[in-house]
Amino acid sequence: MYVVSAQQMREIDRFTIEQIGIPSLVLMENAGVAVVREVEKRWPYGNIVILAGPGNNGGDGLVVARHLMNRGRDVSVWLFGEENKRSEDCRRQVDMLLNCGYTIREWREGQNEALKADMREARVIIDALLGTGTRGELRPPYPLVIEQLQQCESKVVAVDIPTGVDSDTGKTLQHAVQADLTVTFAFPKWGHFLYPGAAYVGELVVADISIPSRATSEFVLKDQLLTAEGMQKKLPQRPRFSHKGTYGHALIIAGSKEMTGAPVLSAAAGLRTGCGLLTLAIPEPALPIVAGKINEPVFWEWPAESGHFACGSYAFLKQRVSSFDVVAIGPGLGKWTGGNQWLSEIIRMVDVPLILDADALNLLSEDLSILRAKKSPVILTPHPGEMGRLCGCKTADVEKDRVGYAREFAQKYQVYVVLKGTYTLIATPDGRIFVNPTGSAALAKGGSGDVLTGMLAGMLAQTEDIESGIQLAVFIHGLAGEICGAKSMYATLAGDIIDAIGPALQKLSFAGDSFRTDFPGN
Repeated sequence: MYVVSAQQMREIDRFTIEQIGIPSLVLMENAGVAVVREVEKRWPYGNIVILAGPGNNGGDGLVVARHLMNRGRDVSVWLFGEENKRSEDCRRQVDMLLNCGYTIREWREGQNEALKADMREARVIIDALLGTGTRGELRPPYPLVIEQLQQCESKVVAVDIPTGVDSDTGKTLQHAVQADLTVTFAFPKWGHFLYPGAAYVGELVVADISIPSRATSEFVLKDQLLTAEGMQKKLPQRPRFSHKGTYGHALIIAGSKEMTGAPVLSAAAGLRTGCGLLTLAIPEPALPIVAGKINEPVFWEWPAESGHFACGSYAFLKQRVSSFDVVAIGPGLGKWTGGNQWLSEIIRMVDVPLILDADALNLLSEDLSILRAKKSPVILTPHPGEMGRLCGCKTADVEKDRVGYAREFAQKYQVYVVLKGTYTLIATPDGRIFVNPTGSAALAKGGSGDVLTGMLAGMLAQTEDIESGIQLAVFIHGLAGEICGAKSMYATLAGDIIDAIGPALQKLSFAGDSFRTDFPGN
């Protein structure tokens, strides 16, 4: 499923209307019916207030009003904007409502109290004010209307995107609608997934409004949302007649004397994800502690200096580098003098997918030129702070433009970037972005990144397609976080996420065609 900008969506709509011949009123009707379907499913009783603007977003809202009124619901319609500024389709929807004998209240100054009273009594308020048409600061009366709306206890449904949220960047205006549910059409927009706008969306439903695939094939669309249906098709099969060699051999190079938990989490996660064999390379002082916490990996002791991997220990890998299908470096590694050169030598040596996480990223940030020596695909898994160090900027800068930083870095250094956070992004070397919709606030706990590293190693060991392996690991990691979050958003530990990998794989195996695209816990 593609993720599009407002301009791309306008072009797709225009092509559908002008070249394919589906009238704009048909698309608007389908959009309104989709909203009605979601509202009736969740709130089958109670009165409804519809706030409709002068554009096509308002027209969608008027379709919602007509269908709900036809069903006998108690609906109050408030229409905003000057009559001469209404879109053609919005005007036609006004005429349809009036011809049905239904009442529309056009907002005028002095009607604030009446509007406020209507909204306070509403079970549901439909925000069809501006949608993707928000440009610049909101003009009166919209700021006042939004302030009044936010003071109500009603459930709020946004049509396409909450008013006040930029559909391309996720930036919010001073006044923005906080929705409980957003119903968008054909494709999700970037503003649904980018901070801070994503926090205003609530649950997101992407509704089909009959735009055919030919309309999308006419345009260059490359950014996508991961879906359960798509991930289910990519999940590696487990043939009855198979053995441990069938599912690959992963190597995780991790740990230090002071950080022995991270390698345990990564190794356990890799094995839980399904790889056949996993070797854990550990510096000598950490090995007894790590081996006392986990039994399943093959342990490989490497020389150490001051509790870290010895600078010359990379030579150990030369002996067995051809034995592994994927290599991951970083969890619990720490930083030490000469560590950057140690990492550089390993990058030069490895000719299978290489995952760099945690302190491996911090070592890499000291000299990014070592990426030029890579012989194989490299996957970086930074959180925003690590991304900032890699890009030489502040964490806040990354958070303001997650898509831009991830895309640019991936293309510049020809690597895969897994930029972690709410709606983790996967950037590819050719400039595409994949958005992961799974996850919950339960993942906001130390060690969850180490689990993801292990899951990436475990999945890439058993999949030939690198892109699919990355997507699966990220999606299932988020799904495990949702399972943990359903038990407790507060008490989840990294070990709980590992325990949830099996149930997450099972859930994905039997997933239906539909899947939530909100981020539970926000």
